[in-house]
Amino acid sequence: MRESNKRIAKNTLILYIRLAVTMLVGLFTSRYVLKALGVSDYGLYNVVGSVIGMYAFIAGSLSDTTARFINFEMGKEDGDVNRMFNICNFMHICMAIIILVISETFGIWYINNYLNVAPGKLGDAMFVFQVSITVCCLGIINVPYSSLYNVHEKFLFPALLDIGYTLLRLGLVIFLIYYKGNALRFYALMMSLTTFSNFIIYHYLAYRNWHDIVRWKFVPGWKNYKSPLSFTTYNMIYTMALTARDTGSNLLINFFFGTVVNAAFAVAKSVQGYVDAFVGSFGGAAAPQITQNLAGEHKDRSAFLANNICRITIALTELAVLPLFVEMPFILKLWLKTPPQNSDIFCRIMLFILWFATTSAGIVQVINGSGRIKWFKLNLSAFFLINLPLGYIAFKMGAPAYTILIFFALSDICQRIIQLCLLKKLLHYDVKSFMKEAYVRTGIVLGLMIVYIIIYLQLPIISTWGHILGFLVTGCISLIFFLMISIKKNERQIVLNLVRSKIKR
Repeated sequence: MRESNKRIAKNTLILYIRLAVTMLVGLFTSRYVLKALGVSDYGLYNVVGSVIGMYAFIAGSLSDTTARFINFEMGKEDGDVNRMFNICNFMHICMAIIILVISETFGIWYINNYLNVAPGKLGDAMFVFQVSITVCCLGIINVPYSSLYNVHEKFLFPALLDIGYTLLRLGLVIFLIYYKGNALRFYALMMSLTTFSNFIIYHYLAYRNWHDIVRWKFVPGWKNYKSPLSFTTYNMIYTMALTARDTGSNLLINFFFGTVVNAAFAVAKSVQGYVDAFVGSFGGAAAPQITQNLAGEHKDRSAFLANNICRITIALTELAVLPLFVEMPFILKLWLKTPPQNSDIFCRIMLFILWFATTSAGIVQVINGSGRIKWFKLNLSAFFLINLPLGYIAFKMGAPAYTILIFFALSDICQRIIQLCLLKKLLHYDVKSFMKEAYVRTGIVLGLMIVYIIIYLQLPIISTWGHILGFLVTGCISLIFFLMISIKKNERQIVLNLVRSKIKR
């Protein structure tokens, strides 16, 4: 158990280092992209190129399926990992073909008939769309190969590769500022470079490192596909609903408000993505062990990991989100110089949505590991989709664009209540212990910080240094609460010992 905990800690550290570099570089990249493309083209890319976001959701969903079943197979004494890999690989290829057909029919029809773009930009929109579709399909086919690193808890190489791509993108974006041709088309091609090269690199390394696992062998028989296909189906329903919510919201905002407001929504999604990656690293590092312990009937160990992962993830979210929340208008001006109008409101609501999403950290891995995901995914999907008609009605009545994010938040609260009820009824999970372990300490910190934020926002801070000082003070207070309340005494001692050892070295 001690070695397992050390492995989780090591992998978490690797993921955080990767994230720190990619986030820092990504902030500069976003700023230069907005400068190079302009607000309108940036919003256009976000709308049309949202198919890349769809790829990220779908690839993540399929990756969860692949990782779950291969991990489960590895946890069994008589598991056949090669058979399971080929089952998952075949399903990924079929999904890529389905997405290609749908995109080349419905997607093109929508762009030609309903997309709200500036005059003369329809050709650019179609070019971005076609490049994005290619990226999407290649990325989905690549998922089983890249997932093998996660399954084997080898996070270092993907982290180094991601950092390398991030630095490369920054260089290309800086070049984009001085590019005299069609910047939007060049940017779309540039963004496709990562996925295409990933496809080649991961295929080559998978065959070199795990040849016995990735060796192609068609697995006949419906019974072999039934369980993973069922898991994938419900996972895909959930993913499609989440994609429909985000892409549909983008399209609704575009329809009622235009591409300039799309740019504000895009900025909020970028902020959410960076913080979400930060807080999700801990759960990602522990997911393989939770699934393998469930396969080996070590349910107490899985529950221990899940409960503590949720508490620490919420605590890390509070540590990251609260300083950003209080100084969001200043940070956006510092980051983008001239941020899109109302982007601070979008970002603040998005940060709350992100914080609340972390209240399910840990138990998501338990649900996926159990394989009984049907009613969990259908519940989430229903609440995701209901946001679109509510948003349409609200916009028809003249509500501001950020209203749809308020609907996101309210639906997430309803989701969590039902999710915990299903967790107790279907999986017989000790929900009372989970809530006590995960929510009490972090809830106390949140309550104290809400009082602090209310007082802080009343202060007449005008100068740049005043905002910087306020951000740092908020961060320090959040860190003190994290160390003194959110984490336990033994965990605090481990952190302090680690810091002391690093200082001595």
